[in-house]
Amino acid sequence: MIRRIPWLALSLLLATNITLGGFLAAWHEHWVIWVVVALCILLIAAMLSCSWATIRDSFAHLLASDLRAFIVAVLISLVGVVIVFWLHTLAHFLVIICAFLLAKIDMQAASYSDRQIFRTISFTSIFGLLLGAATEYLISILFLN
Repeated sequence: MIRRIPWLALSLLLATNITLGGFLAAWHEHWVIWVVVALCILLIAAMLSCSWATIRDSFAHLLASDLRAFIVAVLISLVGVVIVFWLHTLAHFLVIICAFLLAKIDMQAASYSDRQIFRTISFTSIFGLLLGAATEYLISILFLN
């Protein structure tokens, strides 16, 4: 049986990462920022390719003691403050997360394994990031010179 490839979800994921790559290239960010963004993409892909039971158990482990629950509450408050001050950046981040989730759900519906989901999402995201950077570089060379 040939699995159905979720082209729409993967193309949306590719488009969001092309936009992110173009955004970073337009700002002429240092290579360390590119590495951090790539590692964050891989981390998000790894987290989202896990089963829901693993994620649920991890969060239950965080709230197992009072001290850990307090630390999680303080960190959530800190994230809330960051969200209020960087709402525009958060909107871009949420679009990327939604594209990741859509690709994961579509690939799960097509009965892909967790490893195949991780590999496909990671490759598509990193390729989109590099394609966005290359596109921005070519546009700046062709039209600004």
